[in-house]
Amino acid sequence: MSTATRWRVITPSLLEELPDRPGVFEIGNLVRNVLFIGAAPAGLSAAIRETLREPRLLSRARCLRFEVTEEAEDLARERMTDYRRAHSGAPPYAHRHDPLTSLLDARRPPARALPVARPGRKAGPATFLRTSPDA
Repeated sequence: MSTATRWRVITPSLLEELPDRPGVFEIGNLVRNVLFIGAAPAGLSAAIRETLREPRLLSRARCLRFEVTEEAEDLARERMTDYRRAHSGAPPYAHRHDPLTSLLDARRPPARALPVARPGRKAGPATFLRTSPDA
């Protein structure tokens, strides 16, 4: 984010004063590590409130910074690129488990399935990786 924006603690009064203008925002934890980067083309107030309902953010989100801009989606994409460049290609925490993010991420190799022993077959060396309850 630009130096003009600063982290602010998420409080009910902050949520009440959020503008209904387009913009880009970042949600952080207690020590200001970025958890989520988002665009709000329709309005910051509604987008931030909706994002804070996300279960992955609910218990960790403690601070927020935002910038009002008409180019919200482009600026959010730029922020995400900058973040990933600074963090060895990893997206912020709340984006990491998003299936859509992993599908769209061309730089990350696809996940490989772990070998699992099949009933009636001889167990291989990776049987300890089984996740079924009968393992």
